[in-house]
Amino acid sequence: MRFVLLAAALALIGCAHQPDGPKIDSSIDTLVPSDTVLMAGTRLEALLKTPVYQRNFAGLKISQIDEFASRTGLDPRKDLWELLFVSNGRRSVVLGRGKFGDEMMEPKLEKEGGQRFGYKGFTLIGNDRGAVLLLNPTTAAVGEVPALEALIDQRATSHGPPPTMTALLKQIPADAQFWGAYAGGPIHLPLDGNLANVNKLLASVRTGTIYFDLRAGISGVAEAACADEPGAQQVEGALKALIGIGRLSVPKNQPELAKVYDTIRVTQESARVKLYIDVPEVMADKFLKMWTGGK
Repeated sequence: MRFVLLAAALALIGCAHQPDGPKIDSSIDTLVPSDTVLMAGTRLEALLKTPVYQRNFAGLKISQIDEFASRTGLDPRKDLWELLFVSNGRRSVVLGRGKFGDEMMEPKLEKEGGQRFGYKGFTLIGNDRGAVLLLNPTTAAVGEVPALEALIDQRATSHGPPPTMTALLKQIPADAQFWGAYAGGPIHLPLDGNLANVNKLLASVRTGTIYFDLRAGISGVAEAACADEPGAQQVEGALKALIGIGRLSVPKNQPELAKVYDTIRVTQESARVKLYIDVPEVMADKFLKMWTGGK
């Protein structure tokens, strides 16, 4: 009987619902300031292995990743495991997990023009434009000096994302290679081209999430909660207009690409808007090159 009860208990534990949300290493999750309104993260080890990334994004210049790599001297493809961008709308920091324990790292940072200075027992290496904060052999932060100092100030009281952000993160699958969550407030994303219109849409959005899975083509979901139904209708209309512009930009000699836009759909219910994308792998490369202007 005891064996049966033990087996039943283990079965219940195994079937218990595991909390949803992206996988964030605890060493950087606990550093997230309590006033954070925007988070975006990626587990580079998983992302870099996807065929879509290797073919389309391996040479892409992403400012936050490039800055992190240039300031730390690390190769994102080998030495970085996870990156987490956090912002309160005024200050932003990129937290990273990787191989920071090399004894030659600090001298290298200084050789690249960085100055060593202390703040409340921590060492920062950089200049008035930005610095690197080495928290331990596997955890570092990159950002402007005031933002890094604020991170240190809040370190003792930071216990992970604030409740509003935690609730949003639960909407994101654990296996998403790239994700983001927005808890409201003033924010401006560094986007160019067609994607720059996203900043205009954020004016009508109270909270939102987005995630992508590149293991088999391009699949993802973006969801926004607006202030009211008219605002949601405005966002829905803007998204459908962007999709329509994309469909019209398809070259006449590639009609199959127009069908790809049929895999993107937008729904609106009350004050919530959702965008679904599911581009098969055979069309993913052409679709990305067309949408990004071949960059």
